[in-house]
Amino acid sequence: MPSRSLRRKPLAPLHHWSQAGPPPRRMTTSGTRIRVMVQKTAKLLALLPALMLQTGPSGAQQILLDDIPPSQQQANDPGVTPAPEPAARASDRQFAIPQEPASAAPEAPREILLPLRPRSPQGGQTVGHRLEGEFPRESFWLFLPRAVDGATLDIATLSSINLLPGRSQATVEVNGTPIGKVDLTHFASAGTTPVAVPDGLLKAGRNRVDLRLEQVHRVMCGPEASFGLWTDVIAHKSGITLPASELGNDPLGFMAAASAQLAQGKTFHLSNANPARVINASPSTAQVERLFGGLPPRLTVGDYYTVADEQPQLARVTALPEELSVPDMPVFRRGGDGAIVLMTNSGEAQSIATLLSDALGDAHKEDPIPRLEPGKPRSLADLGIETIEGRGHYIRKSVSFRLDWDWLLLASQRAQMRLDYAYDRDLPQGALMLVKINDQTIRLLPLDEQGEAGQRLDPLLISFPANILQPGVNEISFEALVPGEPADAACIPRDAPAFRIFDTTNLDVPESPRMSLPRIDRTLASIDIAQVSLSEAAAQTLPLGVLAQIASIFADDDSSARGPDQPPRNGALRIGIPSDLARISGDIVSKNVSQLEEVLLSPPQTEGQGQDPWARITPEGWWTIFLDREKAAERLRELRGKISSLWRGPESDLDSWLLNRSAEAMLLQPRMDDPDTLWLVVRPNTDHDRLVASLVEMHNSSDGPKGQVSLFGYNGRWDVWSSGDRPLTLMEPLSPSNARAVVGNFVTLEPGRYIAPLFLLAILCAFSAIGLLIAGRRRQK
Repeated sequence: MPSRSLRRKPLAPLHHWSQAGPPPRRMTTSGTRIRVMVQKTAKLLALLPALMLQTGPSGAQQILLDDIPPSQQQANDPGVTPAPEPAARASDRQFAIPQEPASAAPEAPREILLPLRPRSPQGGQTVGHRLEGEFPRESFWLFLPRAVDGATLDIATLSSINLLPGRSQATVEVNGTPIGKVDLTHFASAGTTPVAVPDGLLKAGRNRVDLRLEQVHRVMCGPEASFGLWTDVIAHKSGITLPASELGNDPLGFMAAASAQLAQGKTFHLSNANPARVINASPSTAQVERLFGGLPPRLTVGDYYTVADEQPQLARVTALPEELSVPDMPVFRRGGDGAIVLMTNSGEAQSIATLLSDALGDAHKEDPIPRLEPGKPRSLADLGIETIEGRGHYIRKSVSFRLDWDWLLLASQRAQMRLDYAYDRDLPQGALMLVKINDQTIRLLPLDEQGEAGQRLDPLLISFPANILQPGVNEISFEALVPGEPADAACIPRDAPAFRIFDTTNLDVPESPRMSLPRIDRTLASIDIAQVSLSEAAAQTLPLGVLAQIASIFADDDSSARGPDQPPRNGALRIGIPSDLARISGDIVSKNVSQLEEVLLSPPQTEGQGQDPWARITPEGWWTIFLDREKAAERLRELRGKISSLWRGPESDLDSWLLNRSAEAMLLQPRMDDPDTLWLVVRPNTDHDRLVASLVEMHNSSDGPKGQVSLFGYNGRWDVWSSGDRPLTLMEPLSPSNARAVVGNFVTLEPGRYIAPLFLLAILCAFSAIGLLIAGRRRQK
C-alpha cells in the first residue's frame, strides 16, 4: 500500500539526489505518483529559503548544504537500498567562484605627485586652499627627496566665475625667485597649469612656493566686488611629479612620501599593538607632526597585520613589540607594498623626532612674532617689519607683535602711535582708511584729499587707550575702502599702491607693573605637551590620533630659545566630550553644566549672507536710534550693561551670555585657583581639522581663545567670555612708582569692592564736616 511504502522507504535528502542520481525505482505506480508529488514539494520547500534571501536587502546569496554521510543515512533508514557509490565528482562547493587571494597586494605607483602643503591651515571649509580679494598671497611647502633639475610645477586652481579672464593671474615664486605666471581661467571645474622650474632652484628637503594673485571682477569695481573674488588652490593636485624610485629609504624620502600620502586624504599611519604606548609617546609624535608645517597631519594607529588598501600606502611607521629590541634603530625599510617604512623599537619616538629634525635642519623653523618692549617708542623697522603697501579696493594689512605675559594695564592709561604714511593720487571721492588695534578702530583717515595725495605726509600722532592692548599677541590693522570708478564695470588698472605705511611708523606702549590675570591664551602658551591627555570617555569616542595632532600645536621648535617673559611649561590640557562636563570641577562649569551642554548640542545659528564693508563706518546721528526699534533696544541694553558694570565690573554672567549660542567645541578654564588646567570639550562629530587649524592660527593672530570660556563656532571664530571673579596677581613689590597703576588695575577689575567703601567714606566725611560746621556755629553764638 502507498502508506506502507512511504513509511518503509522515506525520501533521501534533496542534496543527496543531486550527487548520487535518481533513487531506485522499486515502488508501485501509486507510490511512484505520491513520491513524485513529495519530491516536487520537497524541492519547493528547499528552494523557498533561497527565494526569500533573494528578495531580502542583502541580495542573492549562495546556499551551501552540508552533506550527510551515507553511513548515517543508512543507519537512519535501513530499508533503503543504498545506491551504487558514484565516481568521484565535483561537489557543489567546488563549483563556487573562487575568491581573490587575500595576499594579492595593490601595485605600487610608478610615478608620484609630491604636493604642496599650505603654511596657513584653513581646515576643510572649501575645495582647496582659498585665496580671497584682489591681491591675495599665500605660501606653501614642498618636500623633495633630493635637488631636482628640469622639473615642472603643476598648479591646480578653481576660480570664481566673477573673475575677468586675461587680467586675473597668479605669479609663482620658488624659494623667493619668480618662475612664471598662471592664468586663472578654470571656473566650472578645477584645472592644472604647468610651470617650468629653472635648474638649481629646487633643493632637497623643504622648499617654499609663493603664489601672488591678481584678481579682477568682470562687471563690478569697489569694496563690495572684492568679496566676490576667490580662487581655490587645489594643493593636493599641485606639485612636482617624480618617479617613485626617487624616494629613497632615508629621512627626506620618508618626509616626501608622507607628505604625498597626506595629500591623498590619508592619515599618518602608525603600526603598534599597544595604544597606551602610543599615548605616552604623544609628545615626541607631536614634534614629528610639527615638521610638516601648516595643519598637523592626522594620525591613525593600527595593528601590524591589516587588510591592504585599494591604494597602497607611501609611508608609515612601525614600532616593534615591547619584548623585541633590535639594535641600530630607527631604520628605513621598503615594505612589500612599496611603502617607505620607518622601523623603530617601542618607546623610541624621541629618536624619530631627532632624526627627521636633523635632516631638515633649520629650514623647518617658523619666524617668531616680534616682541615689543614697553616704555619707549619702537618702529616697525625695529620689529623687523618692512614698509606696508596696500593695493585694491578693499584692503586689510595687518602686522602682529607680542607683549610680555606679565604686562597688564586696565585703567585709563594712554598709548600712542606715530603714523608715517602716504596715499596715491586721484583716489575716488569717499576713499578712507581705518587704523585698528586688535580690531578696534582708533582713527579714521580720509584718502581723497588731493592736496596731500602723492606725497609723504607729516607724521600723525594717534593716542588711544592702552587697555585695548593685551598680554601676548596684538595686531595692528590698516583697513582701506576705495570706491570703484565706475562701480558697474571692471576696475581700471592702477600700478601704484593705494597707500603706504612706512617702516618708520612707531608705537609707544607705557610700562606696567608685573601683573597677571588667569586667561586661556596665557595657559595655552605654557602647555606641556606631556600633559595633553584624553578623558576616559573621549578615548573611547574620539580617534586616538587627535591627541598627537592637538599636542603638536604646542610643541616648541627649541625650548631653550624661550624668552624670560614666557610662562613656564606647566600647563595641562584635557580633551573631553560633552558627557565630561558634569565631571569637571570648578564653579564656572558646575553651575552651568546644562547650559554648556545645550550650546554643544544645539544646531548652528543662521547668519546673514553677504558682507557690507561700509556698515561699520557709515556716519549716523544719535537721533537715528528713535527711527529703528531694534537699534533703540540695542542701545538700551548697552546702557544697562554699562550701568551694571559700574558695580560688578565689565564682565557679564555666564548663563545669560550662553543664551542662543551654539558651538562645535569649547575651551574652559574651570577653576581660578588652578588656572594651569584647561579642558577642550569637542562634539564627537565635529570637524577636527577646522578646530586644529584655528588653534594653530592663534600663535600668529590676536583672534583666538581667551578669557575663561571660549566657544568655537560654526563660522570658525571664537566667542570669548571672561569671569568677573578672576584673581589679580602682583608679581613685584608695591612701590610709589607702580602704586597708581596697581590700584587702577584692581579698581577697574572689581569696581564694586572699592566704589562702595569709598562712597560710604565720602558720605561719612560729608556728615562729619556738616556736624563740625554746626557745632562751631553754636559755640560762636
